[in-house]
Amino acid sequence: MSGWTSLGPVAGRAELGAVFVDGVEIAVALLDDGVWAAFDNDCTHEECPLADGELEGDRIVCYCHSSAFNLRTGEVLEGPAEEALRIYETRVQGDELEVRID
Repeated sequence: MSGWTSLGPVAGRAELGAVFVDGVEIAVALLDDGVWAAFDNDCTHEECPLADGELEGDRIVCYCHSSAFNLRTGEVLEGPAEEALRIYETRVQGDELEVRID
């Protein structure tokens, strides 16, 4: 898939949640500065769902083993995870949140 996909209205959207886009499960989070981040929902350590984790500013902490990732870059901030998190581009068009998965 390429191009932009609407995830629905921004208004009323939870600050952290998971959605499926063409069979890919991604998590979507509202960062402190009002920017939306989209990223693979599975932690790169043991595939625990990151949408169940703790959102702390621009980082997500996995509830399973406390791996932490930067949601702007995907960089691992704290292990045990060693592999970066895949990040997807987001934008707001009108009142719709959109994501691009290539």
